[in-house]
Amino acid sequence: MKQQLTQLQIDELFRFCRRHYVHYYDVQLELVDHLANAIEEKMSANKNIFFETALEEVYKSFGYKGFAGVVEAKEAALFRKNKHLRWNLFFKYFTLPKVAFTLFLIACFMFIGSVVHQNKLSNVSAIIASVFIVFEIFIAIKSYWIFKKVSKKLLLISSRYQQNFFSFLALQFLAQFLRFSDKNPLSIPEYYFFSFIVGLMIVATLSYYDLCKKLFDIAHEQYPQAFAS
Repeated sequence: MKQQLTQLQIDELFRFCRRHYVHYYDVQLELVDHLANAIEEKMSANKNIFFETALEEVYKSFGYKGFAGVVEAKEAALFRKNKHLRWNLFFKYFTLPKVAFTLFLIACFMFIGSVVHQNKLSNVSAIIASVFIVFEIFIAIKSYWIFKKVSKKLLLISSRYQQNFFSFLALQFLAQFLRFSDKNPLSIPEYYFFSFIVGLMIVATLSYYDLCKKLFDIAHEQYPQAFAS
């Protein structure tokens, strides 16, 4: 009969993973499951082997990189998966019925530009940029509160921090465009281009928020132990 590890030994496996720099709870679960099965097989085959000895032998089988290789592979796989998920959520805004919202948003910006005097387009652009920045901050705060109940660090939801890079690029674009418009009066085509890009950035931010909610639901379903009661 296969020997089963005690709960104390399972807890020690979690501590062992943390001591070896595996900080993500979802990765710890996979490693603990693998370690427990391998240790149980060793202890069943050799009744005289101690738990600690079996653990060291199993750990050595991971090679000189230890758990680092497993973590890197898991990170790469989740990055690809979440990137694909985010693009799917983004492109949903270009399918019915959300495409109507996208087009309406861009059309509103363009309409504003068509009814104001051309020498006021730079001021209008500055106002739209300011509203977008406030919107970005609002979504960032809402996204933060979504994961407030997560009590353990999960690799699954860590990809949401990629938004920081997108936000940086968006703010850089706005800063450069506003600097250009401050020195050069905007033409209607230039303002329309600005409106189109800002519309896409708003859609990208909304799709990011959708991604956060989706990741939260997946994490809550797969790792309920990682959530504060």
